[in-house]
Amino acid sequence: MERTGIDEFSLRKLRKEFSTHFARLAYAQKLALTEGGTCPRFTFMIDVLRQVWLKKNWEDWLRYLEHSERDIAEMCSGEYPISPYIIRVFSALFGIKVEFLLLGTAPVADREGANIDVWPLAGSR
Repeated sequence: MERTGIDEFSLRKLRKEFSTHFARLAYAQKLALTEGGTCPRFTFMIDVLRQVWLKKNWEDWLRYLEHSERDIAEMCSGEYPISPYIIRVFSALFGIKVEFLLLGTAPVADREGANIDVWPLAGSR
């Protein structure tokens, strides 16, 4: 986590707010998210990030991912592919299983998920 620039407080706050945001959705909205594609679920996660984090946290996160605002916007719209690495890292960040982004299952806590400091190409430090 040290490479991301994100502190434990910000991480816990994000995870709590994500659960709260998802729980507050109307049934029809939850259904649309779970039955829709990966892009709407990714967009939902990005929206929560932007609402919860300070701008500095968001910028640190983008720098860690080596992506720009434009890349993220293109991923949300489906113009830029969302890689398995991004799916794994965002799932770990939010503390949920990857099946939410991949398959549209309801978000389930994953206490033993992948470390978000995992290097994308090497697989570990």
